[in-house]
Amino acid sequence: MNAWTRAGFAALLLSVVAGGFFLSSYLKGQASGAGANSTQRPEFTLTDLQNRPRRVGEWDGKVLVVNFWATWCSPCRKEIPQFIALQQEFGTRGLQFLGIAIDDPGAVREFVQSLQVNYPVLVGEQDAIDVAKAYGNLIGALPYTVVVDRKGAIVLTHQGEVSGHQLEQVIARLI
Repeated sequence: MNAWTRAGFAALLLSVVAGGFFLSSYLKGQASGAGANSTQRPEFTLTDLQNRPRRVGEWDGKVLVVNFWATWCSPCRKEIPQFIALQQEFGTRGLQFLGIAIDDPGAVREFVQSLQVNYPVLVGEQDAIDVAKAYGNLIGALPYTVVVDRKGAIVLTHQGEVSGHQLEQVIARLI
């Protein structure tokens, strides 16, 4: 096996393992009935980019994808265009992305405007970190993505970058 073949095999193996972790997290939520024994979404209020307080309850009844991120986080920045596309595709069917930036509001505002983000983005520092912990991110990983079903049950948590394709598979089952 030459070096390129070994590298390709290693990349494929890593992809399969990562995908398996993602899907096993999702299936664990499904096995529990996606609401019957799942953790309910914690309540919180954070400010948006216009400095208005926003309650997570505003999106009750929707499939909610909460993404914790920062402008200085390269994998975070890479995910967002995929989230924009998924919001565009599934928004009319009850999907709502919600970005929570653990960052400086000015930097977030500039980044969001440059990409024309089509979903709400809330900002915070320690208060946003506290929300991330309440949603299961005990180690402070970024990006960190949580999927909540229409009944408010957390059906998936994912630390690190998530692919749009993997996320679409989860969303399609919940919409």
